[in-house]
Amino acid sequence: MPIADKYLADDEDLVFYTRQHWTTLVSEFLLLLVVIAGTAALLWVMPSDEEWSDIGRWVVIGAGVVAALWLWLIPLLQWRSTVYVLTTKRLHKRTGFITKAGRSIPLTRVNDVSYSVGLWERIMRYGTLHVQSASEQGKMTLRHVPDPELLKTKVYQQIDAIGQDGPGYQV
Repeated sequence: MPIADKYLADDEDLVFYTRQHWTTLVSEFLLLLVVIAGTAALLWVMPSDEEWSDIGRWVVIGAGVVAALWLWLIPLLQWRSTVYVLTTKRLHKRTGFITKAGRSIPLTRVNDVSYSVGLWERIMRYGTLHVQSASEQGKMTLRHVPDPELLKTKVYQQIDAIGQDGPGYQV
């Protein structure tokens, strides 16, 4: 069973499944490099002939590991657990690896789908998708979507398919 199948109801099929774009993690990776460099620099300048130097090294290494976990591993797990799923009936957004959150919009309730892409986002081929629905929560924003124009097109294709198959469709 593919991982995306767990988001499907019995009467729907998978149309599109994606995660956030990998560039979401660039700043976290740079922070990881800074933590590694800072830890190495502290170990380099720490005197080795003092009686507390062994304990000091372990404290510096421990602080470096905690900082690396906090600044890199946790965002990596958050990125890994954020998925966007389009089915034949709904658009899903799921986030979280320890505490989870999700939101689904039935495609029959979607009023408008738009996207925004800045210059850097256009170069890297990702953007933000805005889905306006006729529900209490109103708008769902999907950030760092790889090829947001493709997802927008697929959403509208599914809305059209539902309209043609559904009752009361008039030409």
